[in-house]
Amino acid sequence: MEAAASELVQVQPAKAPDPAQVPVEQAQADRMPAEQVPVEETPLEGAGEQEEPAPTAVKAPKATRHQPGGKKAANATKASELVPGALRNVGVYLPPALLAQVKDAVHQERTTYADLLIDAFEAVDDNQIAREFTPETMLTSSGMPRRAPRKRGEAGIQIQLRLDGLQIAWLDKKVTEFDAPSRSALVSAVFKLHIQASSTSGK
Repeated sequence: MEAAASELVQVQPAKAPDPAQVPVEQAQADRMPAEQVPVEETPLEGAGEQEEPAPTAVKAPKATRHQPGGKKAANATKASELVPGALRNVGVYLPPALLAQVKDAVHQERTTYADLLIDAFEAVDDNQIAREFTPETMLTSSGMPRRAPRKRGEAGIQIQLRLDGLQIAWLDKKVTEFDAPSRSALVSAVFKLHIQASSTSGK
C-alpha cells in the first residue's frame, strides 16, 4: 500500500500546454468562428439583377400629312360624284375648225358649251345623227358592195362640258344607241349638224 501510495505521489500531473507554444494555425482556427461567421445579406443586388418585363412598345402617332393641291382636287371630284345633281367636268375633243364655230355660237348666244349641246340635241333629228355613224356601202367595179371604213373621232382640242350625273348617263346611252366611237365623236357630230342647220336657217 505504501508502495502504491508512493507511486501515486510520484506521478506528476500533466502540464497544461504553454499558450505561447500553441500552434498559430490552432489559434487562428479558434478565432475563425468568431471572426468569419457568415452573415446573410439582404439580396438587394440579386433583386436588381432579376429580369424586368420588357416595356410595351408604344407606337408614336403618325403625323398627318398635308395633301397637295392635286390630291385635294381629286378627292373633291370623287366627292362630287356622290352628290346627286353635282356638276362634273366632262372632257370632249372637237376638231379645230368646228371648235371655232362652237365658240362663236357660245359667244353670240351667251350660253355655255353644255347648254349649247342640249339645244343641239333638241334641234337635230335622231335620223340625222344616226346617218353620221352608219357605214356607207360602195359598189366596186366587180359589182360587189364594199363597206366604207367606219367614221372615228378626229384629233382635236379638248373642251369641258359641265354636266351632272343624269346628263352624263344620258349622253353615254346615246353613244351606245348611235354606235358612236366615243363621246367626242357624238358631240362633234351633233354640234356640226346644229351649226349647219343654224347657218342654213340664218341665210
